[in-house]
Amino acid sequence: MKLAVIGAGNMGGAIATAVIQAELVSPRNLLLIEPDERKREHLGNQLSCASSNQFDDLSENFDLILLAIKPQISGEVLTKLRVYLHPHQLLLSILAGTSMESLQQLSGHTKVVRIMPNTPAQLAQGMSVFHAAKEVNSTEKALVKRLLDSCGKCFEVQSETMIDAATAISGSGPAYLFYLGEQMVKAAMELGFSESEASQLVQQTIFGSAQLWLHSGESPGTLRQRVTSPGGTTAAAIEKFDDMNIGPGIRQGINQAFLRAVELSKP
Repeated sequence: MKLAVIGAGNMGGAIATAVIQAELVSPRNLLLIEPDERKREHLGNQLSCASSNQFDDLSENFDLILLAIKPQISGEVLTKLRVYLHPHQLLLSILAGTSMESLQQLSGHTKVVRIMPNTPAQLAQGMSVFHAAKEVNSTEKALVKRLLDSCGKCFEVQSETMIDAATAISGSGPAYLFYLGEQMVKAAMELGFSESEASQLVQQTIFGSAQLWLHSGESPGTLRQRVTSPGGTTAAAIEKFDDMNIGPGIRQGINQAFLRAVELSKP
């Protein structure tokens, strides 16, 4: 597999690092394109791969072109990129809010795949979903899945709307957990723990609970009920959360994220 990554920011760097560490792409088959010299040299040296600040170094030898730039500059970048793309290449986009139609029109390219990854891909623990244009065949989809599986886990969705839905769940999801962790750390410190003690308590609690859920095969509701003894301390907290409508508030917040993703996807 030969991969060109356009954009050496957090997600572009995370995916490039993951594919190298998984030995899916060798350093000699990876090209980073990044205008920021500091970012370009740092990641290029770290991965021992070629790097460039221009599209002239793209060639027909690359199977996959990963677009990992800020959405604000996507129009400019895609318009410049279109003359360097070859018909057999797959153009992969991780841009939230940039529709398949826009990607195809701006790039003049039909073999386009939209991807929604998340930041744990930096540790090869990411969750990604992808949706491919009808011009992408099953063999090419399998190539995309191999790429994303090296960053954690992934699956294909059959409609572009589900990319927006995944944006609200897994794309933004790490921020929701960090928000919960932030509040738990603050509560622990208010109860007398030092900041480092509070962080350790909360980090391991979240990590261990996620592992338990992952390996138990049980629903989160069932696992929660097992910890919640009637009249006990956990029940007191859950009752307070319910009194404050925190559960519905979380669902409403996620729906707002989804609606914003849909709004951004409109031309």
